[in-house]
Amino acid sequence: MSAPAMPAAAGPTLVTRWPTELPLFALALVVSLALWVAATVSVIGLAYAAMIGAFFFILHVGFIAHVRGSAVRLGPDQFPELHARVTEIAQRIGLERVPQVYIMQAGGALNAFATRFLGVHFVVLFADLLDACGDNAAARDMIIAHELGHIRAGHLRWHWLLLPSALVPFLGSALSRAREYTCDRYGRVGAGDTDGALLGLAILAAGATHGPRVNRAALVRQRADLNTGWMTLGEWFGSHPPLARRLAQLDPTLAPQTERAIAGPLRATMMVAVVVLPLTFLTWISVSKLPALLEQAGAEAMATQVDGEPVDAPGAPFIAPPAEEGVARARADLAQLSALVDAERAAGRPIPWGMDDLYLLWAGAHPNTAEPTDPFDGSRYGYDRSGDDYRIWSSGPDQKPRTGDDVRHDSRSGASR
Repeated sequence: MSAPAMPAAAGPTLVTRWPTELPLFALALVVSLALWVAATVSVIGLAYAAMIGAFFFILHVGFIAHVRGSAVRLGPDQFPELHARVTEIAQRIGLERVPQVYIMQAGGALNAFATRFLGVHFVVLFADLLDACGDNAAARDMIIAHELGHIRAGHLRWHWLLLPSALVPFLGSALSRAREYTCDRYGRVGAGDTDGALLGLAILAAGATHGPRVNRAALVRQRADLNTGWMTLGEWFGSHPPLARRLAQLDPTLAPQTERAIAGPLRATMMVAVVVLPLTFLTWISVSKLPALLEQAGAEAMATQVDGEPVDAPGAPFIAPPAEEGVARARADLAQLSALVDAERAAGRPIPWGMDDLYLLWAGAHPNTAEPTDPFDGSRYGYDRSGDDYRIWSSGPDQKPRTGDDVRHDSRSGASR
């Protein structure tokens, strides 16, 4: 396979990034930083993030070990001509260090990829893709230069930092597609001309036998089949642009200037607005309100029981006293309950772990007296502890716990409203 000659140049060839790549990168970075901060606020969220990160890291370690041990690394004594070509292309696009490049058998898949592990860059070329390129060095060099372009453009850096942006619908995939367009431009530099780059993409589309005979203009016209709502959504979820679009971007002459197709994007946007956004909003509401709903459900369940018996007759509505009267009663009850807890602490015994333990303590101290209940909602008073400190509270006149009108006793500051 004879390699096309690269023109001599004083320095590396400058490749312009795809126009949307840097704006999308900036947006993904801001979103990811915000999500990382949100995760660190919650110890549980941070723990989950650490576990997920460790899981993917271990998978990556296993894959890199497989590549290094089972794939064939190019070098001066291993496919030296191909190694020399990779080195030449790397220098041509301005890479200071040539990455480790491997050939790997992948069961017929026509693909290649670049990755990074602990600061070391790798490029893996699938053997069947090299075979599909046959004697056409330009098509092969397009594939190689495309993967080297990911390294040259810095696409493998900040990968873990940007990972949360993948959770945002369409954002991570849009950035990935923009980067693919950028690397196709690197591929054109490696191929030496546009025709060689187009051939490389045609082989990816149709394989070794049919790729060189593809009618490229007809393939580009297939973009019209994507001008629907569902197909546009499919594109937006994809990490790679359709090959029909990639050919058109490398050679605009394949796609004569026509009226821009807007039906697909417009319908997809309406589908997102009508379906995806409401579902996302409802999910956010459900998750954010779930703890309060569970607490309220628990409080309502508690309100129907006192020592296993109904508080009110079945069907009888609970009637709260006037606010001032209820606050006075709540403060008196909290004072009695807190006195029990303080006595336990003063005696060197553990304070109650939870509300049930608190009321067991009350029953032991007042066996013939009904347990105190919140005058505003009829349930037991709320209770939680942290070490040797504790807090007891009433829901207050609005009958909603953890709001501004709660009547509280905090062992660190005393009763307050």
